[in-house]
Amino acid sequence: MKLPGYALLVLLCICGLTLFAQSSSQPGTPDTPNVTSTAIAGKDAKVSDLAFLSGHWSGEVEGSKIEQDCSTTDPSVMVCMFRLMSDKGTQMLEFYTLRDTPNGVEERIRFFSPDLQEEPGDKGVTMKLASVSAEKVVFENPTGTYPKRSTIFRKGNDEFSSHIELVDAKGKESTIDAHWARTR
Repeated sequence: MKLPGYALLVLLCICGLTLFAQSSSQPGTPDTPNVTSTAIAGKDAKVSDLAFLSGHWSGEVEGSKIEQDCSTTDPSVMVCMFRLMSDKGTQMLEFYTLRDTPNGVEERIRFFSPDLQEEPGDKGVTMKLASVSAEKVVFENPTGTYPKRSTIFRKGNDEFSSHIELVDAKGKESTIDAHWARTR
């Protein structure tokens, strides 16, 4: 399925977040969540439960290369950069934060062109962490449907897949799936 540039950007950003959920599962290491296989409800989760997302990830979606870097110098805030690339170079940049709020973890996303121009009228996207476990992370959009939901499925210590659900203004549903691997 071919997506408009902005739609692909939104999806890729969400994929970026999703890719972080696929790192090592050894308790007590900086890149592993402090959770068990039992899901923690989003309102009870903390950014520190997502520490396994820190580092550099790369992947592919619809024939384009994607990469993401996340930093965790503050246990209550994670800052991330996502980039979508084609054979012509960088096509899109996304910057987002994961931060603790009184209502749980929020992911705030802003999209930019390769020369850091904002999309006209773009106010960003805010996703809420719905649940997190050692195997799966789910973010949901409480105010919109584009994207509606982003789910990360871990496939071992250094890889994961992401599945993004979208519903456009006309009610048409679509999905974006990506595969991610940790790069060192």
